[in-house]
Amino acid sequence: MKKSNNNLPVSRFRTDRRMLGMVLLMLLWGSFRSFGQKQVLVFFDVECPICQKSSKRVQEMYEQYHKEVDFKLIFPVKSVKKSDIRKFKREYLLTIPTVRDRNHTLVEQYDAKVTPEVIVLDNNGSEYYRGAIDNQFFELGKNRPKMTEFYLKDALDGLLNNQPKPQSYKAVGCIINRKKRKL
Repeated sequence: MKKSNNNLPVSRFRTDRRMLGMVLLMLLWGSFRSFGQKQVLVFFDVECPICQKSSKRVQEMYEQYHKEVDFKLIFPVKSVKKSDIRKFKREYLLTIPTVRDRNHTLVEQYDAKVTPEVIVLDNNGSEYYRGAIDNQFFELGKNRPKMTEFYLKDALDGLLNNQPKPQSYKAVGCIINRKKRKL
């Protein structure tokens, strides 16, 4: 049997890189996720104008709630590079931890459709809120000069105060080009 550089046997089986990538993402996601921890997942895209305009409000929520709630910015665009994400975070002064979801593992798991889309999970990992960050963008290409309702803040306040699930508001933004499922 062939030996690797570190004298360990080399397997004769071919590795499916895509499957390996998905397994690694799930392992990394598990290490990011604190079980029993409330979470905010924000699906974001560096090129989406609505994400760019919403980034300051998301950062403010992170700064206000990150001690009680685990935040993640999830970038589901296959072509996005780590350097693109770093540049985006620098430009918009974001300190929120990020995850690249190039294989759409998290997109599929949480059925995300657009960026920005927010999913708030309770301690058990159950969905508490899904939808828009606020009401500034109410239809594609249509927005208010300023937001008047802050859905994410209301959801986080409700979650932390053990209130019933709030109403969900449809997220408006850039469509996530999801992988076509093989039949």
